[in-house]
Amino acid sequence: MCGILFELSQADNSTTSSTSDDLVKDVTRRGPDSLESVELVVGSLRLKFTSSVLSLRGTAVVPQPIFSKSNRTEKQDDAPEYVLCWNGEAWRLNGQEFGSDENDAQVIFAQLSSCSGKVQDVLQKIEGPFAFVFYDGSSKRVWFGRDWLGRRSLLRRKSVDDDGNFAICSIADPQATSQWEEIEADGFYYIDLQTYTSPWHPHRFAFVSDSELSTGPLSMRLPIPQLCKHIPSTNPPALNPQSSPVMRLYDLLYDSLRLRVQNVPRHSIPLVPGHEGILRPSKVGILFSGGVDCTMLARVVHDILPTEEPIELLNVAFENRRVLQAAFAEAKKARKSKNASTQVNGETGLGPSASEDVSVTGSIDSVYDICPDRQTGRKSWLELQSVCSTRDWRFREINVPYEEVIKHKSAVIALLHPHDTEMDLSIGLAFYFASRPLETDSPRILLSGLGADELFGGYARHGTAFNRAGYPGLIDELELDLTRLGKRNLGRDDRIIANWGREARFPFLDERLLQEVISWPVTEKCGFGAVQSGEEWSTLDNEKQVLRLLAWKLGMKGVAGEKKRAIQFGARTAKMEAARGGKVKGTQKISAVPG
Repeated sequence: MCGILFELSQADNSTTSSTSDDLVKDVTRRGPDSLESVELVVGSLRLKFTSSVLSLRGTAVVPQPIFSKSNRTEKQDDAPEYVLCWNGEAWRLNGQEFGSDENDAQVIFAQLSSCSGKVQDVLQKIEGPFAFVFYDGSSKRVWFGRDWLGRRSLLRRKSVDDDGNFAICSIADPQATSQWEEIEADGFYYIDLQTYTSPWHPHRFAFVSDSELSTGPLSMRLPIPQLCKHIPSTNPPALNPQSSPVMRLYDLLYDSLRLRVQNVPRHSIPLVPGHEGILRPSKVGILFSGGVDCTMLARVVHDILPTEEPIELLNVAFENRRVLQAAFAEAKKARKSKNASTQVNGETGLGPSASEDVSVTGSIDSVYDICPDRQTGRKSWLELQSVCSTRDWRFREINVPYEEVIKHKSAVIALLHPHDTEMDLSIGLAFYFASRPLETDSPRILLSGLGADELFGGYARHGTAFNRAGYPGLIDELELDLTRLGKRNLGRDDRIIANWGREARFPFLDERLLQEVISWPVTEKCGFGAVQSGEEWSTLDNEKQVLRLLAWKLGMKGVAGEKKRAIQFGARTAKMEAARGGKVKGTQKISAVPG
């Protein structure tokens, strides 16, 4: 993984830059293992490529940008012919997995620099998340873009100044966030430097479905089919732990996780004296609320990694003063009612004692203990310890005081951009602090359960859609969620988590898992409208029922019954501003009031 910064300017104006020093510092935070730049002049234009590297593949750190000189005898200068800035994890290329000693960026670069200008053909063969900038000197083109789902962030400067300067970066410049916008994950773009004029108008190879695929040269087939819209003519039988979709989901999830947690190179783990034996560092961490999505990732990873490998479960909880004040007011009201009752009965109401005050406000620890995700996380952790007792499950309780939120709020807002709603801030705060390293050798790879709700119908609105319009309404809601996943979540989450030099991996968004699950009828994913059998597992929620049944089958019966809870409510980052009474909607723009 890496941070990408590409700048284009007039060659005779090399003393100016369209970006700030703070932006370069933020790019460096994304990749602490290497930071290098490559500059070249093409005609009247100056191109500068900067990359930072978080090394998680191969046998050694491979600095970026990767570049090569020209072999053409007619080329007079010594400038690079090809340059690549690569922020991604290619798990397969043309259907073939990478070897454990291979660096995906090097292999991709070799393919791109020998494809005779057919860059889009190489990119189409990649399975895995990525964003990139690639200079093809043979055609004088700069290519850039994101994978079809948008699992890695890439932004561009909107405003082009009089000199025609512009920039592309993994994140927005904190000194001028309003000038930056997200590059859509709707195709691969290129700029022809031979015909470049300001303002820029890039060409696009668009992603399209099979039904939209044209014979024209500027379209590419999406790697997944359209969502299955089969509607049963009668109420289907309920799924059970032995149903084929349940069995198949395990295989798909195992294969996805295998690629993402095996072969983590030794050089990617900082050496800390004394952290050996039972204190050895974890290679993998899981963003862990205790819900069924993340706990199933943990359970299946247990089947993949050697039992001596510890796994970190990162559980975050916040001091939410709005919630505490509401609880205090409710307790105070209850005390008054109690005192009034005792006075009616002839007893004397002496008011609250010191011990009662403590029970109302709670100790500093109980502030976090009452967070729903802390309670659920502990329960699921205990169940993992029981079912997978040979594993060292390291449950990390990350407690975030209110003052710490205020201290980092502006930094989080800058990283979120161009996302700018209160809900974005609530989610961003949770990921920001959950992914902040606790130790020097904290795991650099963090697994997230993102995508499970969209795939298997896990949100409350999916039940609402079914109750309102049956299977057609449910299918429409699922399709909407899948089409906007990249735009709403993935780029934002990448910017937040990568800020700490850590990489988020999304096993539920693996291409092969998606290809198959999307082709399943909705009745093989959730339990709405199914005829229940009366068995013990029939009490499980309809939402994400295939995943819940897999948890049941693997011995995690408590986890299988956990209710869906959004991270901003489970970790208590939602509506933290007590002064405003919590009266704010998630869709509102982020408040300028600091707290």
